[in-house]
Amino acid sequence: MTTLKQELNDTFQELISTANDEELHVLSSMLKGLNDKKEQKYATYLSALTQIQTRFLDNGDYEVVLPIQPLINNPLQMVHGGITATLLDTAMGSMINRILPEDKAAVTAEMNVHYIKPGVGSNLKCVAHLAHKGNSLCVTEAKVYDNREKLVAMATGTFAVINRPQVK
Repeated sequence: MTTLKQELNDTFQELISTANDEELHVLSSMLKGLNDKKEQKYATYLSALTQIQTRFLDNGDYEVVLPIQPLINNPLQMVHGGITATLLDTAMGSMINRILPEDKAAVTAEMNVHYIKPGVGSNLKCVAHLAHKGNSLCVTEAKVYDNREKLVAMATGTFAVINRPQVK
């Protein structure tokens, strides 16, 4: 076994033997996410680790659902504000990237987030709407709701359209 594999194995065994139920749940979730990424069920490690689900709605808006789990909570047992901002950015950017030609990509140029209430419950749902699609800039807006359909946060975003980099 390589040194890194042995170190990981030792750390894993130590963690398993001393972990409480919450830590075991987080570890299980992380391992599932890594395995899902390996099996190409998700495009990024972040989406795999957080187990998001995405879809276009009939009206053309884009929805991203994020299960709330200890991995994304802050010490106050609510979703970390940075995770909420990432959810908004992911929904808006993913929507644009899915409608652009294959040789183009959209990257965040500016985003303004308004936090309304804590992210708590079983999941957060973000719905993104395209406000303007130009050749070089796209403008979006998105809202995050908890599982009771209460508004948690909202954002506007400007995305620059660039030539898709060649992946080597």
